[in-house]
Amino acid sequence: MKFKLKTLLICTLLGLFWLAPVQAQEKENEDVSVLLHITPKAGHSEALIKGITDYHKWVANFDGHMRFTWWEILTGPHTGTYYAHSGNHNWADFDAKYDWEEQSNDVIKQNVMPHIESMSRSMSVPMEDVSHWPEDWSGYTHLQIESWYVKNGQFGKFNAGLKRIVEALKAGGFPYHFGFRRVATGGHGGQVTLISPLKGWAGMSDEEPSFYDIMTKELGSPEAFEEFMADWGSTYKVGQNHMIKYMEGASDYGDED
Repeated sequence: MKFKLKTLLICTLLGLFWLAPVQAQEKENEDVSVLLHITPKAGHSEALIKGITDYHKWVANFDGHMRFTWWEILTGPHTGTYYAHSGNHNWADFDAKYDWEEQSNDVIKQNVMPHIESMSRSMSVPMEDVSHWPEDWSGYTHLQIESWYVKNGQFGKFNAGLKRIVEALKAGGFPYHFGFRRVATGGHGGQVTLISPLKGWAGMSDEEPSFYDIMTKELGSPEAFEEFMADWGSTYKVGQNHMIKYMEGASDYGDED
């Protein structure tokens, strides 16, 4: 089984929930992320991005608003649609209420919703013990995203094998960064997401040492590698993967230098 770890959690149709405010976080951050998959109406992409950019600058004047970064989907069946992501939340943040919400909803109904064909929502939580994020995110403009589905009753074995792999990759100087998140709601059963940050398309090029080289050395032989991967690989199935690109303008709230 050839395996490459080089390849932020996606998607349940609601209304204007994406504008839900964030209450002040009074306890240790749970790092809950909300991700929206937004499909514009045909011919409305430019108007949608203008509407959301204008909205971001408007809502920046109110305390407690969520901050979303926007991403364009570049490959796969949803090419040309968008993700909007807001992270570092506690679950309680999604219960917060503010007196400016009604006005916010009116602005969205008038300037943004007319350009949206469909929208879905998912929420995820971190898997930090099996992640290897960059210390400095400068220059990372693209994310390669891949969905995995852990089989019923197999998460313990899956996680143990993944921990061994991640520890070996870190120790072996694997030239790529990656992270995993577990989809808590809005996805499929047992869904985890592999997220690989890249500095443009050039980040897809193969570099040394490879996953195969590191894991073969870790396990002692090519035969041991194949046996390990076949056994561990039986705990999950791999789903769709696709590339997304950060949209700086659509992510701007106009209140930061």
